[in-house]
Amino acid sequence: MTSLSNRRQSPKLQRLLAQATRQALLKGAHWAWGIQLMLAAFMWFHVKAMHNAPLVGEGALPWQFIHVELLVLVLILQPLLWYWLDRWPLTRWRKAVSILALLWGCLWASAIYALLKTELPGRGTMEPAVATTLLLVGLISFYPMSQVLYGFCLPILTSLTSHVVINAVAFPWLFGAGMLILLILLESGRRMLLSWFVLAVNREYEQLLMVKQLDALAHQDPLTGLANRRHFDQEGEQTLTNGDADSQLSLILLDVDFFKRYNDGYGHQAGDASLILVAECLTQSVREPRDLVARYGGEEFVVLLPETGLAGAEQVAKRIRSTLAERALRHEGSEVADHLTLSQGIAQWRQGETLSMLLERADDALYRVKEQGRDGYSVAP
Repeated sequence: MTSLSNRRQSPKLQRLLAQATRQALLKGAHWAWGIQLMLAAFMWFHVKAMHNAPLVGEGALPWQFIHVELLVLVLILQPLLWYWLDRWPLTRWRKAVSILALLWGCLWASAIYALLKTELPGRGTMEPAVATTLLLVGLISFYPMSQVLYGFCLPILTSLTSHVVINAVAFPWLFGAGMLILLILLESGRRMLLSWFVLAVNREYEQLLMVKQLDALAHQDPLTGLANRRHFDQEGEQTLTNGDADSQLSLILLDVDFFKRYNDGYGHQAGDASLILVAECLTQSVREPRDLVARYGGEEFVVLLPETGLAGAEQVAKRIRSTLAERALRHEGSEVADHLTLSQGIAQWRQGETLSMLLERADDALYRVKEQGRDGYSVAP
């Protein structure tokens, strides 16, 4: 199995991790939006209750109530902002989200600070609870990106620390120790959640690789490495479906001459090696990326040539014959040459013709070659 460090160097894994991070942040932001909206509504009612009760200290900030109302307004508009940012490229999106988280944390921090400054000394019990809840919400929602998490949380931590100065906490050092523990819990929680997240992405990546490998095996001949008959049938049908009346498509059906004699005379391992050699020659002889070489069954092969007429198919057949002749694999049981040879039948697709009909015409041409002495090609009328 590939090591984790090597997997992290994979560009595909990096892209998958970046996409997963973006999706996780979006889902976390949606959840955090609902929680924060409830908190902001609760704080709004709390502010109204303070306004109607003698719970406001002297010299209170004149803008403390506006903070919560602004918070509620921005929260209501937040889904539109996320929808707009979701259309941005990943690099710009990451920067924008980091800045947005910082601004959002500062807005919450200013609201908490305003309430701490407003309430009477000794009554500021709600704001630490709200701040702690927000830190927990930030941890759960934004852990995949540390800059987003701390951009949101640090302003809130700062506002919570101001509680020491504003409300004259009896034991500041104890309060500071509690804040330090809270920060440690925040970072350790982030690291733990991030490790689980990365592990899940790596497992998904491994599963994708496994599915891709299994799919390749399902469409690949295990001996020669060429496409198998199933893959050829799928590609052929798709090519015919996507073609039009003016499309040119040719097909070459090939058969190794006197293969049974070769297999009996040299052994099955040598027979398998000869099929691998033929597959290499076929692959070397095609020129276009869309050309498909497949093992059709046993010692039969097929070459699918999209955008190719009969003249082009004949050129490919000639290259195949000469390439195999250059390899000069000795075949003492052959009646046409002292080396391994092929017989080839060529057919060009006609409008309205199915893949099986095209193969049947190529097979008829191949049969004529065998009747005429093998080691050559014939074109279907």
